[in-house]
Amino acid sequence: MLVYAGIGLPLRAFAGINIMPPCLYSTLFHIRCPGCGITTATTLILQGRFVDAWHTNPLAFPAIIIILAAVVADYSKFLRTFADDSTNKQMPES
Repeated sequence: MLVYAGIGLPLRAFAGINIMPPCLYSTLFHIRCPGCGITTATTLILQGRFVDAWHTNPLAFPAIIIILAAVVADYSKFLRTFADDSTNKQMPES
């Protein structure tokens, strides 16, 4: 799903090609779910259209901040683990 979104968001934001599936909740129950429009709002944010993104779904802004914070935290954990592994390795004795 992340790969699909990773390909679908840039295609929609920069080429206008929409390959994203419709909302299952909205399709089944015929009401708008709180997550409806987050993909559209994210593409609008990537295009720099912040006011339009806010009107589409304001939850996109905190969602993006939370996702970016998680990515940064995970990457910093990876770097610390990588640094610890490289300092713990001993040189082989000749």
